[in-house]
Amino acid sequence: MGEWRREQEAVDQQTSELTRRLRNYKAEIAMLEQTLQEQATKDPEEMAANFSKEAKELRSKEAELSRASADLEKQVGDCEQRAARSHAAERDCERVLSTLRQQGKEMRQRLMAAEKKVSDLGSEEQGLVSARSNILRQSLVEGIEVPLLRGGAQALQELAEESQSASAPTQQSPSDAANSILVDFSLLPEEKQAASHGPAAQMLEGEYRAELDRLHTELERLSPNLKAMDQLHSVSEHLQAASHEADTARKSIEEIEGKFEAVRKSRKEKFMDCFQKVSAAIGPVYRRLTAQNGADGGSAYLDLEDSEDPFNGGIKFTAMPPAKRFRDMHLLSGGEKTLAAMALLFAVHSFQRPPFMVLDEVDAALDANNVRALSKYVEQADCQTIVISLKDRFFIRADALVGVWKNKPQETSAILTLDLTKYAES
Repeated sequence: MGEWRREQEAVDQQTSELTRRLRNYKAEIAMLEQTLQEQATKDPEEMAANFSKEAKELRSKEAELSRASADLEKQVGDCEQRAARSHAAERDCERVLSTLRQQGKEMRQRLMAAEKKVSDLGSEEQGLVSARSNILRQSLVEGIEVPLLRGGAQALQELAEESQSASAPTQQSPSDAANSILVDFSLLPEEKQAASHGPAAQMLEGEYRAELDRLHTELERLSPNLKAMDQLHSVSEHLQAASHEADTARKSIEEIEGKFEAVRKSRKEKFMDCFQKVSAAIGPVYRRLTAQNGADGGSAYLDLEDSEDPFNGGIKFTAMPPAKRFRDMHLLSGGEKTLAAMALLFAVHSFQRPPFMVLDEVDAALDANNVRALSKYVEQADCQTIVISLKDRFFIRADALVGVWKNKPQETSAILTLDLTKYAES
């Protein structure tokens, strides 16, 4: 393949050289034509002789180039044939190489599977050896006599000592003591001796294990529980401790229930004391607020929905304005609702009087008569009152006025105060 490439490169170089020479000849012909045009005025015979000579030289060069071109074409054909054969050989080599690679991959897979199988068999062997050593140690611990062909009691004792001294015996390699022990299976029936591996051995092992489980169950059923008294004593101690904890918890619950009941009773007494005083005061306060022009005022009541346990229900507030029939609170007008709310507020104050009171535009929904009645009641109240109002009928009864206005030139708020006691009626 390398030789063919070198030949191909040589042919390409020769072709390039011939192409270059052909371009030069064409340039010379063009120059000759230009020379002919320039020498058209010269002697024709002399020019014909020169042209004949140059034409012969050009024909000679042209024949030489034709022969060289034919040789090169032949060489190119030979190179193409050799290249085709080389390509075919290369494809055959690639197919053979691909087959060999596939076979190598399969061989590596089989090798890895064989190594894994060997590793699994080694682990299984190690497990079986460890299980055999454990069975031999357990037989020595439980005093079970195992028929031996080689080893004896000394080897079993060494195996037991190794199990006590080793921190992880199942992860170590088999000891010399375990390898020196050979069990005698001649006492087993011949058909069971033959079942040394495969499904028959597994079935035989299952039969022996089932028989051992049955014998263990039988032994446990026949043998008495020698630790029953100790267990009974332990259970009795736990029972006494649990009974003591239960008594302590019961006393704590009774004490807490007593405290809760006392708090509940005190809460009810304090609530009923407040409710009775407010309920007794709500009627006169509402009557006083709604009395106008010497006429009697309306009626207001407070009722408990659950008199036995007032905290399980609510409080029903009923207000009936003068000269009107009974209606629900939500059917009253805005002014009537306002007077009812103020009456409830003043009635609550009769139970615990505040040091001062703030009313923020509570007269917004009241007409002139109701504003006069409310302002008169507030004026006679036993506590200081700050009233925010826009109605002159209300704030003319105050002791002092505080006004807030906007100072537009300075873009700020300003406050004005006025003492009305100077203008009080004599």
